[in-house]
Amino acid sequence: MHVHIAPGNDKLGGIPNVSLTPGEACGRGVPCHKRCYAMKFLYRKEVRKAWQENYLLAAQDHRNYFTQIYEYLYKRFVKLQRKPAFFRWHVGGDFLDQNYLDCVVSLAERLPTVKFLAFTKRHDLDYRALPVNLTVVFSMWPGWGTTRKQMPRAWMQDGTETRVPANALHCPGGCTDCGMCWNLKDLGRDVVFHKH
Repeated sequence: MHVHIAPGNDKLGGIPNVSLTPGEACGRGVPCHKRCYAMKFLYRKEVRKAWQENYLLAAQDHRNYFTQIYEYLYKRFVKLQRKPAFFRWHVGGDFLDQNYLDCVVSLAERLPTVKFLAFTKRHDLDYRALPVNLTVVFSMWPGWGTTRKQMPRAWMQDGTETRVPANALHCPGGCTDCGMCWNLKDLGRDVVFHKH
């Protein structure tokens, strides 16, 4: 089995990314399960198959999963010296557990010229050892999500969320023209996404 890495999408532009099956690869009790935007992509047979295979490989043979991602990024960015070098974790899905996150951290440390971004609802994991080229953003839903850890946050605004900081940045909708989420921890700011 091989990892399916998407070369980009409408929002990310040409930024490569990897996804896992939403729902299956998400923590229990997440508030977005019924309204998950990534679920709509599962209606595409090829996307559903790719994300399911990624999930199975990550869960059953994570060493192979991360080795393939490393080799892809090394060939694409390091060997060819392409810049800018960006990679997005989980358009669909999330960190499976602490071991998975530790492997993401290790991969980022091995590829210091690549900037990594992940949004997560796994607020329960240990994020103290993140390298500078890995930005992890806590997803926040109305009335849900921890504000105790000092992490950048992405607020889902459906008109009912009242905890959004006044200086939060508003997502303009396209990563290739903006890129602010990749730098949230350096900016010391949160971001707001309006429900889509």
